[in-house]
Amino acid sequence: MVEQVPDGSAPLVEKIFRDFAQRIETRELAPGARLPSVRQLSAQLGVSVFTVVNAYDRLVATGRVNSRRGAGFFVASHQPEQLLPSRRGDRELPDSALELFTQAVNHDLYKMAPGSGYLPTKWGEDAIAPATWAKVARRPESMRASPPQGMSALRDQLAIRCRQNGIDTKGDDIVTTYGGAHAFELICTSVLCPGDVVFVEDPGFFLLPVQIQQHGMQIVGVPRLADGPDVDRLEELAAKHRPRAFFTQTLLHNPVGGSTSATKCHRILSLAERFDFLVVEDDVYGEFAENRTARLAQMDSFHRVVYVGSFSKVLAPGIRVGFAILPASLKAAFVRKKILSVIGTSSLVELVVAETLATGQLRHHVDALRERIGKARSQAIRALEGAGIEIADKNIEGFFLWGKMPDELDVGDLVRRAHAMGILLAHGGLFSPSGGCQSYLRFSAPSSIDPRLLEFLSDSIRRARTPALRLVNNAY
Repeated sequence: MVEQVPDGSAPLVEKIFRDFAQRIETRELAPGARLPSVRQLSAQLGVSVFTVVNAYDRLVATGRVNSRRGAGFFVASHQPEQLLPSRRGDRELPDSALELFTQAVNHDLYKMAPGSGYLPTKWGEDAIAPATWAKVARRPESMRASPPQGMSALRDQLAIRCRQNGIDTKGDDIVTTYGGAHAFELICTSVLCPGDVVFVEDPGFFLLPVQIQQHGMQIVGVPRLADGPDVDRLEELAAKHRPRAFFTQTLLHNPVGGSTSATKCHRILSLAERFDFLVVEDDVYGEFAENRTARLAQMDSFHRVVYVGSFSKVLAPGIRVGFAILPASLKAAFVRKKILSVIGTSSLVELVVAETLATGQLRHHVDALRERIGKARSQAIRALEGAGIEIADKNIEGFFLWGKMPDELDVGDLVRRAHAMGILLAHGGLFSPSGGCQSYLRFSAPSSIDPRLLEFLSDSIRRARTPALRLVNNAY
């Protein structure tokens, strides 16, 4: 029997919960045993009734105890099979687009994750002040169902942000989504049809071709260069295939890292008009752009451009808030598909993001991130080049680096050996719908300066370049 609450800094509820949980797990309290009544334990420990009720509620919630109305609390006959945190899954080789994503978000599976598409978790810990969550949660509308287009407070703030970036829009034009990937999914189901030819960049966002193809559309890759798509090749392919849409990342491309020049933006829109296709502008990394650069949505006024943005990269991956701005003729179908797919987005989270925009928190957070990313990018470029990797474009912004490995090195084998050592690498071939880019790796700069990673890479390259040591790589 508990005689007193032990000293320490843990809350009383936690102490009582832990004590009973331990006694249940060690079978000091057998299945079916009755716990002291709430008032009895409250008097015995000198704590409030509410403290005991909260501790008992936690025991019930974790499956250790059952509550019987009018009778009390009893140790459950069948205890949870696993009282420790759930397993995060096995580490699988990231040899497909879906597997790369799965491994990147299964935290703690890897010691190092330079192939991840996310910034370090700690960089987003101060993105949203705790007071902001508390303030928004007290507002009645945060607990109500969100309107089909999303919360107006957020859409109005997004419109202000867009106008600051030279995009002429208003809140009523905007539809919120659960991040950028959800917006792409809704475009696939509301704008595109099975059998449509859809252009994507090669290389480009690795999950996008999978999303498009699962809906029965045909994928054609357009070569991506440092300053944007190869517009001459785009023209040739458009004349041949007559696409319904072209998906492109204008700013801070994933994985190449560069941004599309204003000249190429004008050429893309000219070709879209000439060959009658839509342009889906993926701008999920645009907030990180240090210089004021061109966006297709600035030039088009939503005649042919569908503009997609997201806060999952700039705030935190768990903040699944994105949005889309479409030509007026496409908006109603897009909203219908949103309703049918998710009913509505989160009112609470959307209002929190709106608050970060309205109070300037987001602007200050992004400014700090740009500075940290810039320093990490410079460090990573020097370190990776020192290891023997050729960085395709060093004059870029953002946190992605596109690294070409030496021709002598089997990159697929390198990824497998890294995986076995707890290092997540992103094979360039996963970013190419045509199966190209086999000699490339995509690096996240902040996660690519660990000395252990650099030693592994440099040693692998040295062995590959030394004929007598090539066979040793397999046993590395």
